[in-house]
Amino acid sequence: MKILITGAAGFVGYQMAKYFKEHYTDVMVIGIDNLSRRGSEYNVPLLKELGCTFFHGDIRNKEDVDDLPKADWIVDCAANPSVLAGLQGGSFGLINNNLIGTIYLLEKCKRDNAGFIMLSTSRVYSIDELNKIPLTETEGSFVISKDAQYPHGFSELGVAESFSTAAPISLYGSTKLASEVLALEYHYTFGFPVWIDRCGVIAGPGQFGKIDQGIFSFWIYQYLLDRPLSYIGFGGKGKQARDFFHPRDLFGMIQMQISDPEKKVSRLINLGGGVENTYSLAQLDAFCKQQLGSEKVINSITENRSFDIPLYVTDYSLAQKEWGWKPEISGEAILNQIVEYARTNIELIKKL
Repeated sequence: MKILITGAAGFVGYQMAKYFKEHYTDVMVIGIDNLSRRGSEYNVPLLKELGCTFFHGDIRNKEDVDDLPKADWIVDCAANPSVLAGLQGGSFGLINNNLIGTIYLLEKCKRDNAGFIMLSTSRVYSIDELNKIPLTETEGSFVISKDAQYPHGFSELGVAESFSTAAPISLYGSTKLASEVLALEYHYTFGFPVWIDRCGVIAGPGQFGKIDQGIFSFWIYQYLLDRPLSYIGFGGKGKQARDFFHPRDLFGMIQMQISDPEKKVSRLINLGGGVENTYSLAQLDAFCKQQLGSEKVINSITENRSFDIPLYVTDYSLAQKEWGWKPEISGEAILNQIVEYARTNIELIKKL
């Protein structure tokens, strides 16, 4: 079996490559990455140690995609994954990366009769509707209000696949939503298998987190490096909350999708940590204080950032019903793994 992974030197792409090599004896893993994200270059030698074939290329360039070897499956992990991307210029580059690149990959699947697994995002859901979710403010977090009137596609379990995708969803979200539609149309038109996994926050060891993407790793690294942190928006109290899950659990779903490409189930599903693996920034900060023994003072900025929301929780019940999938690695275990990784690789993290 040949697997082509885009964004292979990124956090998720590298993890998928590693898991494929660990779980299949007969797999050839081919990776492509433009190495635009700082830190991704450190994963290239790790990919080669795994026995992966690596191409330094860009899926925005049709020639780079056309020159890639044939594969049985393309796992698309390449993206500019920040909801803030494109706000300060660079909007065309964002569209090129997240949409045009997807089109080139779909054309390759059509030519090579390869399957396509697209890692999409919870950011395809309507920001206006997400902001209408009834919330209760507790001492440390926003939580879903009980016995309230919820928007369509929402329940006490979180956001389901039927939740509104009406604008605004950000330039990032819109490019991923358009890519989803195109991928499904290619599937129905040309017959090759397509699976779309709408992912909530993915977190774990080896992620080079930033303030706008990879917040769980970023927060822990800032603690260990004694760098400043701020609660931004929603009163500046750190009560905004997100669910998160481990790339190992994502790989478990991808394994099932590859093993049963014609399964008569939904082609698009939500994946995430769910209510049971949801943390606010304040709760994440409390974890850091307890585990790292620091009494860092967190700055407070009350003004909201563009496209921000107070809470997102993934309802993964469709994946559970159709595939028997649920996240196995707890949020606390993920945070502890990040701490262990950071302590072991602190000199590398200082460079980022």
